[in-house]
Amino acid sequence: MNEMLKMQLIIFGSSCALGAALGFMYDLFRIVRMIINPKNIGIFIQDVIYFILSGVITFLFVLCFNNGESRFYILAGEGIGWIAYH
Repeated sequence: MNEMLKMQLIIFGSSCALGAALGFMYDLFRIVRMIINPKNIGIFIQDVIYFILSGVITFLFVLCFNNGESRFYILAGEGIGWIAYH
């Protein structure tokens, strides 16, 4: 198998695992939300914190695994992993 294709498949699989981990992280936010029972502004703040953390984690993943080159298959893998988790 071509080395470039092999590396892309590894990155895709890793991004699927990252998407599942981000889904788990969202569930942790939902558990905190059930315990605290915040108002609408509290839910908004939690969602903003989640999206900022997800963006930073995705950026660091792309930076480490793909030398900072963002590709569609990485984001698609994260989405597939997130959906598969839920």
